[in-house]
Amino acid sequence: MDSATLAARHNSEAPQWRLAAKQLRGYVPAPARWALLACITGEAAALIGFLWLLAITLAALVTAPALPAVSTLTLLALLALGRGALLILRDHLATRLGLQITSQLRTTLAHNAMQPAWRLQHGEGAGRLATRLGQEVDLLQPYYGGYLPAFFNALIQPVLILLLVFSQNWLAGVLLLFAAPMIPLFMAIIGMGVAGLAEQQQQQLARLGDHFLDRLRALPLLRLTGATSRSIDSVGAAAEAWRQSAMRVLRVAFLSSAVLEFFASIAIASVAIYVGMALLGFLTWGPAESITAVSALVILLLAPEYFSPLRQLGQHYHDRGAALAAMAGLAPLLESPAPPVEQTTPPAPRWSSAPAVTVTDLTLQPPGCAAPIFSGLSLHAAAGEWLAITGPSGSGKSSLADALLGFSAPASGHIEIGGQALTDMAASELRANTAWLGQQPNLSAASVAANIAPDGSGHDQQQRIADLIEDCALTHVVAALPHGLQTRLGDDGAGLSGGERQRVALARALYRQPRLLILDEPTASLDPASEAAILATLRKLAGHTTLIMFVHSERAAAAADRCLHLPDITQQHATPPAQSASISEGSSDV
Repeated sequence: MDSATLAARHNSEAPQWRLAAKQLRGYVPAPARWALLACITGEAAALIGFLWLLAITLAALVTAPALPAVSTLTLLALLALGRGALLILRDHLATRLGLQITSQLRTTLAHNAMQPAWRLQHGEGAGRLATRLGQEVDLLQPYYGGYLPAFFNALIQPVLILLLVFSQNWLAGVLLLFAAPMIPLFMAIIGMGVAGLAEQQQQQLARLGDHFLDRLRALPLLRLTGATSRSIDSVGAAAEAWRQSAMRVLRVAFLSSAVLEFFASIAIASVAIYVGMALLGFLTWGPAESITAVSALVILLLAPEYFSPLRQLGQHYHDRGAALAAMAGLAPLLESPAPPVEQTTPPAPRWSSAPAVTVTDLTLQPPGCAAPIFSGLSLHAAAGEWLAITGPSGSGKSSLADALLGFSAPASGHIEIGGQALTDMAASELRANTAWLGQQPNLSAASVAANIAPDGSGHDQQQRIADLIEDCALTHVVAALPHGLQTRLGDDGAGLSGGERQRVALARALYRQPRLLILDEPTASLDPASEAAILATLRKLAGHTTLIMFVHSERAAAAADRCLHLPDITQQHATPPAQSASISEGSSDV
């Protein structure tokens, strides 16, 4: 990348990196910052005092050979031990700070990721979320544990050393003063590209996580279709792309370290040459004639330590770039937190009857989409009614179900359940009275009974489970299992077919005796006999429970009290925003 392109890219992305840097610093508590600064200042003062006293002792040994005083040796030992203790304390504070902040951020992201509405809002896949919770949050630890203390040390120690060198010889101080900016300047130039490269690397890693998880989930299908080899090659290609992006970051890091060492070595050599020529009498102008053995030793001993914090900062500078890139991706997720988990004591109230559901002038438009899924949608489901909603794939049935459950917020319009606005309803109350069955239900690695009723330990609960087994056409399925209801399933319901998992999930939804039941394709994976049994069970609920069912099946739609049809998604996208997409029942608009 040429310099002009690099500068243009840096200018366009500079606000993003400045915001990420501000957010990284904002997570550091003020007491921890001041404690770290005090520790670094004490360590720098102890180092300078040790080297200054050592220079005086060595000069005395050269001019008048004699053993140094016991008090001098004791003070040297105390300064060395004090500096060592402060270094250990500094590393401990920085490491603990990094662990506390990353643990806090990981806990926040994990809580947000457990909320369906938050996942739908950000469109984060499971693989990408796992990468963010693991790899990207871990990239913040070196920033707080390595870069931040190195940055503070680079601000404090060179200034203290420079003040002492100026007191000994102002020309040597000028040489150090003018050599020091070369290192921060070079780090700034490197920083223009390292954050962007690190961001590309992390994006590649996130895509690799999603890619691998998708292939892992589809492994049985890939084996059946003979596409395993192609999938292995695609995963390998994604891994190779990530490896190349990681190597680009490492090349920049190694190059920056080598160049920083070069500049530091040149600067130290120039100071040493000046001091040596002044002591030998080859330089007689300026303060060269007044230089003494003590001042010469002080300058020579302090010069490497003057550049040492700057070199350490350069070594940790790629940690800053990686942390900036990680925070740029994490910030949008952290700035829109999920609703807090409510602690309800006593439990949320149960509704005495089935609620009516009213949707008025609803517009759904996910973030980042140019056109809405639909707009101006209105419908009404009476209390205890069984309403079926049909439509082609992509017409927005699942999006409407998410909105009815409060998982996603509509762009406009409002939803009322039982005469109460959904936005005013407590999440605990909605969860206590509503059940949902999605297209791909998740089962845990537990027994069949535990999946249906996690708290089903009493006699009444066992009888309830037995009734649900019969209502959901699971009697023969349970009878065929090795241990019946106590048979332990594998991850995600392994051990059952897709239709059997669907029926177990339906039994779990019905176990809570919900007043509002929303189903998304509940009979999609069922044979005709099982579908008929499920529809008969749902018919028993009508009147006591309001059912809203999104289906493709004509048989399921015909079993409901009323059927509505969503218009095709292309028609809705083609509809101007001023016109409203409608829901039709047959040929009439609702």
